[in-house]
Amino acid sequence: MKYSISLGLLPLALLGACATLPPTSAQIASCKAMEDNMGLATPHDHNEMKGQGRNPMNLSHDRCLQILKQQ
Repeated sequence: MKYSISLGLLPLALLGACATLPPTSAQIASCKAMEDNMGLATPHDHNEMKGQGRNPMNLSHDRCLQILKQQ
């Protein structure tokens, strides 16, 4: 039982470590480009993945918000 709890907490620890890494210059540039082109270059529907929990689009948008707030 203790073994399964440890395995269950491992992904959370690893994800927490990923979120605390400083952004690379490429990530910063990508986020700035996304912000500048928001709604212009690649239209997409945020409601499309609604109800599916955390999805790749929301995760990348959230990460960009974190990066841009640091700038």
